[in-house]
Amino acid sequence: DRVVVMNGGIAEQVATPFDIYNRPATTFVANFVGALSTLQAEVAGPGRVRFGGAEIAVAGPLPASGSVTLALRPEAAHLGRAEGREVVLSGTIQDVHFMGSVIRIRAEVGGATVSMDTFNRADTPP
Repeated sequence: DRVVVMNGGIAEQVATPFDIYNRPATTFVANFVGALSTLQAEVAGPGRVRFGGAEIAVAGPLPASGSVTLALRPEAAHLGRAEGREVVLSGTIQDVHFMGSVIRIRAEVGGATVSMDTFNRADTPP
C-alpha cells in the first residue's frame, strides 16, 4: 500500500504508511502523521549535532555548520538510562497525562518541550 500526503493540492510524499511515519520527507509530513517534538540543534561536525549539552550522532546529510531541526517521536524518548542508549539529556518534567495503555510525559529539555510515551504497567506507576 502507498499513501499520498497532500499539502495545498501538492503531493508532499508518496510512500508506505511505515515510511511516512518513520521517514517523513518534509516537516509538514512529520507533523501531519502524529505527535512530534521538534528540537533546534547545532551542527557539531560530520554526522553529529549538539543539543541540550550533548553531542548526538544523526543519520542523513547535514550542512557543514549552523542550526538544524531534529524531529523526535514520543515513543523514541525514554526516562532514565537504558542499555544501548548512548545519549542522556537532563530535563524537568512538566506534566504527565494518563491515556489508558500509554502514559505521555512532557519534559523541558535543552529549552524545548519533549514528549515521551511509556506503556502503562500496573506494577510500575509513572
